Amino acid sequence: MLRRLSLLLLVIAAALGVVPAAAQESDAGPVAVADVRGPLDQRAIDFLVDVISNEDAQLIVLKIDNPGVASGDLAELVAAIRTSGTPVVAWVGPDGAVAYGDVAQLLDDVAVVGASPGARIGFVDPSFEGEIDLPEIEQTYRYQYRSEMVVGPGGTGEDAVPEHLAATMIVEPTIGQFIAALDGTDVATSLGNVTLETAMDAKLDDGTDVTVSSVPVRFLKPTLLTRFLRLGTRPDATLFFLLAGLAAAAFEFYAAGAGVAAAVGVLSLFLAGYGFATLPMNWPAVVAAVLGIGLYTWDFQRHELGIRSGVGTLLMLGGGFWLVGGTPQISTNWWAVVLTVVGIMLFYLFAMTTIVRSRFGTPTLGREHLVGMAGIAETSLHPDGVVVIDGAKWRARAHRAAGVEAGSDIEVLAVEGITLQVAPRQESS
Repeated sequence: MLRRLSLLLLVIAAALGVVPAAAQESDAGPVAVADVRGPLDQRAIDFLVDVISNEDAQLIVLKIDNPGVASGDLAELVAAIRTSGTPVVAWVGPDGAVAYGDVAQLLDDVAVVGASPGARIGFVDPSFEGEIDLPEIEQTYRYQYRSEMVVGPGGTGEDAVPEHLAATMIVEPTIGQFIAALDGTDVATSLGNVTLETAMDAKLDDGTDVTVSSVPVRFLKPTLLTRFLRLGTRPDATLFFLLAGLAAAAFEFYAAGAGVAAAVGVLSLFLAGYGFATLPMNWPAVVAAVLGIGLYTWDFQRHELGIRSGVGTLLMLGGGFWLVGGTPQISTNWWAVVLTVVGIMLFYLFAMTTIVRSRFGTPTLGREHLVGMAGIAETSLHPDGVVVIDGAKWRARAHRAAGVEAGSDIEVLAVEGITLQVAPRQESS
């Protein structure tokens, strides 16, 4: 408790500039903290391997909040940890952070394991990226537990991890306190034992004794491109990008806009595709979600949201709940699925209807006067497309056998909601 209070005083003192400068000087190297959250994929693994192999630091800390390894070659990361000449430790935090699956097994390879109270470790089985082949390194994955340990006072499930891991774990609520707690610890590396120097005692101007960091701490994250792509590696985000991308594509088709919605749709579907490529997908659930939004589009085309939309809602909910096959390690949150589906419902019920009507329902053209008017087909109608009447664009539909191509003269036969029924214009004799 005293150490934690001292660290809090340190933060306040540093902010006020009252910590003596000499108290912060040390010949020891800096501490590098590698921070990657969410399911690990090959890009995240490559980043961690690069930090461990190339970072010039006294100590490397893996800040863990990962529900598992969704894809990629974890053997590279294991090899980098075991052969590193720099001590590698891990801290699972903050409160609520998880280390599941092969990430939990990875904790058995680092020199020291720390965790925040409330962190969860376990659910080691199943493994999604396949068997790990390390021909030159001894296999040390010794446990396959199917439950989790909750760290801290009142924690449960201590049998979810090996006894030696639970017994030696350093429990600290913040990563700064964990790094300070490592001061003076002897850790083994491939080049021999190393004694860590991460903190020192100092006095504030008022005479208060505090524990201060004796070395700089660098927080490292993957490149912007990697972080952008990894937006799709969370199952909740994958579902959102999939449905949002399809909804944006439908909007672009019906609104015949300037292409902004199409660009948004392409970007969303690209990120969803990255999730498909990295996560353990349940493909029947993906098909169900796509069919669900397809039924919404079908109803919208018929100017109503009826029974098909109801079935579509159930398909999207079911597809979202079972989108990935990684439970309990990697799964969607029920509330995120519900919010995404409700958002799609509201988009079709209000946004699509309102914007499409405003786009094509030009006030200078009364709909009651459209029947019998002549115009030009801006796009081919097979059977749907866009026509121009007196300078205004309208959604239109023609019989497939009518052969209405782009540039053809057309005539309005009827008006159904916001869609015009048209046919090739017959030249009067």
